[in-house]
Amino acid sequence: MKAIITAPFHRRGVEILSKYMDVTLSGWGQTQKELTEDELISAAKGCEILITEVEDITARVIDSCPDLKLIGCTRAVPRNVHVNAATEKGIPVFHAPGRNAQAVAELTVLLMIGVARKVFEAEHFVRDGEWTPDGEMPYLKFRGDEMCDKVVGMVGFGAIGRKVAAICNAIGCKIAAFDPFVTEAPDYVELCTLDELMHRADFVSIHCAVTDETRGMISKDLIAKMKPTAFFVNTARAAVVDENALIEALSEHRIAGAGLDVFMDEPLPADSPFFKLDNCVLLPHIGGASHDVTRHHSIIISEAIADYLSGKGARCVANPQVIHG
Repeated sequence: MKAIITAPFHRRGVEILSKYMDVTLSGWGQTQKELTEDELISAAKGCEILITEVEDITARVIDSCPDLKLIGCTRAVPRNVHVNAATEKGIPVFHAPGRNAQAVAELTVLLMIGVARKVFEAEHFVRDGEWTPDGEMPYLKFRGDEMCDKVVGMVGFGAIGRKVAAICNAIGCKIAAFDPFVTEAPDYVELCTLDELMHRADFVSIHCAVTDETRGMISKDLIAKMKPTAFFVNTARAAVVDENALIEALSEHRIAGAGLDVFMDEPLPADSPFFKLDNCVLLPHIGGASHDVTRHHSIIISEAIADYLSGKGARCVANPQVIHG
C-alpha cells in the first residue's frame, strides 16, 4: 500500500504506519505551503491512503483518485474532508478526536489565572519601564483574585472541558457544568442549567462546538446575569457568543474581565473595539498551538488506522456506516 501524508506528522506515527504501507511526507506538513486541489490530486495519484490537516480533500480530489481506500484528517473534526463524497465511494474517513484537548485546556486555565491575577498587565508594566522606585506600587496596582474556592462554570463538558475541570479541581475550585448531552460527571462536578451557571460562576469558560443550537447561545441576556466580579474565557469558538454584547459588558465594566483566544473576525481588524478594552486579554487563536499536538494526532490516527488494517476494529471514523453497513 502507498500513503501520502500532507499533515505535520511525528516520526512515531510514521513508524506505526510504515509496518503496513510505504509512507511519503509532502505538502503543507513539510513546507507550510498548502497544496492546491490540482497539486493534491497529482500527489495522491496511485495512493490508497491520503492523510491531511490543512489541504482540502474535496469531492473532486476523491473522484480523481480512484485508488483511494482510506482518508485521514489529523483534526479533531474532519472539516476539510468532503465526508459525504467519501461515504458514497465507501471510503472510511479517520480523524483525531481530542488531539489538542490538553493544549487548549492548559491555555484556558492560563487565561483564567492571567486575567484574575492581572499577569499580562503586570508584564507590560515591567516591559514599558513603569516599574520604578518612586512609581506606583505593583503589589497594590496588580492585586488580583485567587482561583481556589471560586466557581468555574463550564459551558460544554467534552474532552477539553473535562480536562479544564480536572485542573481547576486540583487548584481547589468548585466546578459547575452545562451540557445537555451529558448526564454523568465526576463527583467534583455539578451539572446545572445554563442560567444557573451564568448566575453562579466566577469564571465562565466556553467549551462547545458551533451548531445551530449553540450559535449565539451566550446571549446579551445571559451575559447580563454574570457577576460583576466574574471573568469570561473563550478558547472554543467566537460564534457561540454574542460578541457585541460581550464587548459592551466589558467596556462598561459590568463584568471583571475576559481572556479570549477566538474572535468572529480573525485576524482582528485594526479598528476592532477589543483594542480599546483595558480588561481583556487577546490571543491570536493559539489554543492548540503546542508542539505536542503533532505527536498526539499522529499517534491517534496512526494507531486507529493500524488497528483497522489489522482487523482489530474501527475507531475514530467519521463515517462508520461504510464499515459497519
